[in-house]
Amino acid sequence: MKKAIVYYSYSGNTKSIVDMIKEKVDADVFDIKPKEPYSNDYDEVVYLGQDEVNSNTLREIENVDINLDNYDTVILATPV
Repeated sequence: MKKAIVYYSYSGNTKSIVDMIKEKVDADVFDIKPKEPYSNDYDEVVYLGQDEVNSNTLREIENVDINLDNYDTVILATPV
């Protein structure tokens, strides 16, 4: 069974978890990156995130070169 891990990490914590999963599971790893990076100011990011949710706005992301049809299992990892 072929596996993929698709993740986004704001501060690096989610990437650390993905690295731990990768040690246990043979999987291809794909990083999701926003076209316009979020600020390093956490409070600003929280405010912006709330605004995006309230306005039903989706932030554009860089192209992720993955064909999900090639995988039996896809693990998604995101910040809380």
